[in-house]
Amino acid sequence: MKIEVNDKTKKFYLATDKWKPVVGHEIKVGKYKFCAIPINDFVNVSEVTSGAKVFNIPMTSEIIIGTQSKDDSMRFLKKIGESLSRIISSIDNFDTHIEKMKKIAFERLGEMPPIENVDMDWVFEDVSDVLN
Repeated sequence: MKIEVNDKTKKFYLATDKWKPVVGHEIKVGKYKFCAIPINDFVNVSEVTSGAKVFNIPMTSEIIIGTQSKDDSMRFLKKIGESLSRIISSIDNFDTHIEKMKKIAFERLGEMPPIENVDMDWVFEDVSDVLN
C-alpha cells in the first residue's frame, strides 16, 4: 500500500467521552487516513473518520532525539505508516471495521467536527516570531 505523510499539521478529533480536539499529522495508507498525535509521553495513532485509537507509541529517548527536525519527524511518521499497513493487511475487512468504529463513535458523541488545517511550521524554525 502507498504511504503518504502530510507534512502540514491539522486539527483532528479523538473519540473520548466527547470529541477531543488534537493537533498532529495525517498518515495516509492506501485509501485509509490516520493521524499521529503527540500526547504527553506517547504518540496516539487514530483512524481519522472515527476518531478511534489504533495504538499508542511510547515516546522513548531514542524517538525524542531522533525526531528533532521536521525531516526526521516525517521519516518517523512514515515508519508508523508501515506499521499501519501491516495492521490493515492483517484485518479481513478493514472497511467494515472502520464503519463499526464510526457508528459507535457517532451514536455516542454525535457528528464529528470538521478537520481543519493548523499552521505549526514555526515550531521547527530556527528563529520564530512567536513570543512565549
